Amino acid sequence: MTDVVVIGGGIAGLAAADHLARSGVDVLLLEAGDKLGGNVHTVSFAGRPLDLGAEMMVTQEPTAGELCRELSLGDKLVTPAQDRSFVWTRRGLRPLPTNPIARMPGRPSELVGSRLLSPLGLLRCGWDVIVPSRAPDADVSIAAIVRSRLGPQVLEQIVDPLLGGVHGGRCDTLSARALAPQLLAALRTGKGLARGLRAVGTGGDRPAFATLSGGLGALVAALGARAQTCGVTVRLEAPAISLDTPRSGGVVLTQRDGDTVRAAACVIATPAGAAARILADSAPVAAAELAAIVHSRAVVVALAYPSEALAGLPAGTGFVTSEEERLVRACTWSSSKWRHLRGDPAIIKAFVGRAAMPPPAISDREVASAVHRELACALGLRHQPVEERVHHFAAAIPQYRVGHLGRVARIEAGVPPSVAVAGASYRGVGLSACLRSGRAAAERVLRQPATTANGRSRSPA
Repeated sequence: MTDVVVIGGGIAGLAAADHLARSGVDVLLLEAGDKLGGNVHTVSFAGRPLDLGAEMMVTQEPTAGELCRELSLGDKLVTPAQDRSFVWTRRGLRPLPTNPIARMPGRPSELVGSRLLSPLGLLRCGWDVIVPSRAPDADVSIAAIVRSRLGPQVLEQIVDPLLGGVHGGRCDTLSARALAPQLLAALRTGKGLARGLRAVGTGGDRPAFATLSGGLGALVAALGARAQTCGVTVRLEAPAISLDTPRSGGVVLTQRDGDTVRAAACVIATPAGAAARILADSAPVAAAELAAIVHSRAVVVALAYPSEALAGLPAGTGFVTSEEERLVRACTWSSSKWRHLRGDPAIIKAFVGRAAMPPPAISDREVASAVHRELACALGLRHQPVEERVHHFAAAIPQYRVGHLGRVARIEAGVPPSVAVAGASYRGVGLSACLRSGRAAAERVLRQPATTANGRSRSPA
């Protein structure tokens, strides 16, 4: 019998296992796949380390950066070489205002120059300055706030392509309380949305994002190595199918091959759907809430072109898409965005799929060809790609729909005391949020008296 079993070897599961082991308990980590890291997926592409999944960390949330420095990766941290981005509209690429979410909807001069809004749309933004604001008592969608304060054009041309694209959904369904609490804080000032955001001090002049020059897979490798050095036992290709909590205490985990694992406690760090299946018998109420959290499917297409093919691109990091009929939801000019990815051939990544609009059921070759045709239209490309890579994410981004945090509270209250849940499905999808989630789950099970099953007292992490 082990002390704690951790199900899921993504960033949250690794963070939980590492924290538990450094607290002096025996840990067994079970990962259904053949590698650790979850949606962190670094590959060698065009001779360079390219992240096909999560590719950067938010600098305003210091947890991930601090862990990089703790693991002697601080000298590998890099920030984007460019900070300008665009929206692909019916009229071509249009520049987004600088930091439009923090300075919503952007500086007036930039907004006028972008030609994203009609004269009537620009005039509608002025309503936000005139009419006092108040925050709603209940959770509402991001779209409801933006549309009511700044009008539909700001929502459709700026906010939904950005926030909806980042979170793989539509702002009409996404929870403001869970994903954009700064908007609610701005409304509480009574000054409106735009002036309220400036008053609460969102944004800043430092770079908003960072990554590792060797790819975020280096963080997974370093964290996994430290966890195993501290005593974590890792089993790959070991999916769990159900969990029982016998009256005698602890948990009994059944694996796909029929083997069982007994432990004093368990951390489930899988996507919500997998957690729902594992908990279906032992915590049916929590399982039902977990099953209601939908994950969007996504396909990432990496394409390499001769450098001269992209020589005419405007300086920037890429574009998001404002038109629903387009296959490509967003595009990153990786070789322009990150200095460590510069070289010949140049690298572009495209993202396909969002909630309620899954990727088409066609072959990888057909997806890559369709993406190339759209990029040729958007960017004026006249060359064929010299290398391509297609990667599928079956559970890419959890959808934090209106009322999400209430659902999370019900899930956490509904799981047995010896069980904790962690991961991107709950209180944030970024690296820092997942690290915090894993550590918080570890602390929950450490507070249970029976966690150290072998009678040892735990030492502080």
